[in-house]
Amino acid sequence: MGRPKTYKEAKIVRPFGRDIPQLIEQSADVFYMDHDGVRLRVLLAPAPIDDPRGTMVICPGRTEFIEKYFETIEDFLKMGFTVLAVDPRGQGLSDRLLPDPLKSYVGNFQDYADDLAFVIDELGVLLPKPQILFGHSMGGCIVLQSIISGGVNPSAVICSAPMLGLFDIQTPLARYFVKLACLLGFSTKNLPFQKQERGMPVDFKGNKLTSDKQRFRHWAEYFESTPKLRVAGPTFAWLGEALKAMDFVNRNAAQLKIPGLIVAAGGDPIVEPSSNERFASAAGIEFEVVPGALHELVMERDEYRTRFFDRVKDFLDRQAL
Repeated sequence: MGRPKTYKEAKIVRPFGRDIPQLIEQSADVFYMDHDGVRLRVLLAPAPIDDPRGTMVICPGRTEFIEKYFETIEDFLKMGFTVLAVDPRGQGLSDRLLPDPLKSYVGNFQDYADDLAFVIDELGVLLPKPQILFGHSMGGCIVLQSIISGGVNPSAVICSAPMLGLFDIQTPLARYFVKLACLLGFSTKNLPFQKQERGMPVDFKGNKLTSDKQRFRHWAEYFESTPKLRVAGPTFAWLGEALKAMDFVNRNAAQLKIPGLIVAAGGDPIVEPSSNERFASAAGIEFEVVPGALHELVMERDEYRTRFFDRVKDFLDRQAL
């Protein structure tokens, strides 16, 4: 399967000449699609079997990019799925939205959701059904918003630590501070006291993402080797829009109306696991927590990662997906 001829080829980043995972190198195509004047980088990898199980659509979290999910993409390919992944606008090798390409910014979270819906619709004939949306953190909020707002109509949704409640951010005082900063013209300014300055990775010790040193180093090398991938801390505008998006998704949980699974990270210092449980209960979907795991479940140590994927496989099997 080659990419549709109308789309321009995009590159795969190989930090320090790293090999591309074999299954992805053999089957995946990476290309650009334009939506509302924004160029989006897309990966499409057909299932390695004649009768695909369906399509898994991956929506990354903030600062993330396609290559960070190569291990997970291979997992889904081995399960028999075609895989579609998109660099969200403003990060990865999709177009940046401000003159300073390091600024984490979006005008409205619905833009993320609309981008996802556009790509799925445009490539629809290449995406075997059933189609399942998979989102991590920010990407979890995006896929839920895209479904609830009616942009996409998948057969199911799976979220890893979806951004539905952030520690220390959703207090009335914090909300007022963010709103005031935007009103005073600071919307494109970075939030203060962010550790990931100028998009460079923090030290492994004390990081909030994973307790797996090897997977952490694997991720960090992308930013170290490839400046174009780097994204710094969030701007006031990004956080303000994130708060609105979380409010929308939580307020409309009952409108989800498809099978779903949320897996929270029990030791998550970024997303409140209780917010994931509340949403799952309100939406009537399945919920699991992986005790002790940090925020990045698919980047965590094998003991946590395996528990996550065992739960995902069980969900898919019971839903006949």
